[in-house]
Amino acid sequence: MPPEPPPSRPPGSRRWRKGLAAGAVVCAALIAAGNLYVLSTTRAELVATVAEAPARPYVLVLGNRIFPGNIPSRELAARLETGRLLYAAGRARRIIVSGLSQPDYDEPRAMAAWLQAQGVPAADVVLDLGGYRTAASMADTAALGARSILVATQGYHLPRALYLARRAGIDAIGVPSANTRKSIFDQGRTVLRELLARAETVVEVALRGVRGGG
Repeated sequence: MPPEPPPSRPPGSRRWRKGLAAGAVVCAALIAAGNLYVLSTTRAELVATVAEAPARPYVLVLGNRIFPGNIPSRELAARLETGRLLYAAGRARRIIVSGLSQPDYDEPRAMAAWLQAQGVPAADVVLDLGGYRTAASMADTAALGARSILVATQGYHLPRALYLARRAGIDAIGVPSANTRKSIFDQGRTVLRELLARAETVVEVALRGVRGGG
C-alpha cells in the first residue's frame, strides 16, 4: 500500500504567513528610515566634548532614574556632571534640570540637590517638573523661553533629543555624557530601545507635534 501524501497546508495559512513576513519587512524598513532621518538631520548639532560646546544661556540636563534617598543613577550622575562642567566652563549660564516629578519620586529636585552639592548656586538651577519624557522636556523648555540651549545626555539619546528640540523651536547643541552601561546585554538593550524610540518619535511628531508635561 503506497504511503499517504503529507497533508497540504490550507491556502489561508500560507497567505497569513506571507502577510506576516511582509508586515515585518515593512516595519523594519520604517524603523530604519526613521532612524536614518533622525541621525542624518541632527549630526551637525553634535559636539564631542565640553570644550567644543558653544556658549549658550542654558544647558538642559535630561532626567533619568533616581534611587531611594534621592540618589541619581550612574547614568543620571554622568549627565549632571556634563551639565556642571558646561556651567563651570562658562558654556552655560544656567542649568535646567528636567525629569519625572511625583509625590514620592522627584527627579528634578534630586538633580538640583546634586548640582548644589557640587557648588552650583541654587539661583542658577531651573527646575522643570513636567519632563516625564524627552518630548515633554523640550516642550517645557521652549515654554520657559529658552530658545538656545545645550543638551546634556548620553550619546545614544542625543539625536532624538535634538530632533525633538528643533521641532519645539529650540536651537540646540548636544554634548555627550559618559556612557555608564558596561555590559553587552545592557548596551544591546539600550540600542534596541532607542532604535524603536526614534522611529516612534518621528511618527508622533508628524501626527501630534511636540507636547509638554501638562
